[in-house]
Parts: sequence; C-alpha cells; structure tokens
Amino acid sequence: MDCLVVNEELSFEDAQLYISHLLNSASATVWDCCDHLQPHDRARIHAAWHLLEMAKTVVNRTIECMPRT
Repeated sequence: MDCLVVNEELSFEDAQLYISHLLNSASATVWDCCDHLQPHDRARIHAAWHLLEMAKTVVNRTIECMPRT
C-alpha cells in the first residue's frame, strides 16, 4: 500500500526538481540531528548525510542535462 500518490501529470523535470528539494530537506534534517548525538552515533548520521548528498548531486546533474525549452 502506497502512502503517497503522485500526480500523473507530473513531468519528468518537475519530478526531478521535487526529488532534489526532498533530498535537500532530508540532508538538512540529518545534519541538524548531529548536534544532539554522541560521537559514535554522529558518524552514522554523517554517513547517511553523505549518501543523501551523493544522491542530490546525481539528481541535480540530471536536471542540468535536461534540454532547455
């Protein structure tokens, strides 16, 4: 069962932009969590943040490669 229904009219470009926004928000949230953790837990959060940043970089690159209309 999906808890999110995507608008069928959503374009590829708009979907990529939305994904980029979600990844930015997730990265900021994860980074803010680090302040309240012990060092060994902080390392795991940094790893999650790094993975989000990598995904964000790839999504942003796909947006840059889209033909301009």
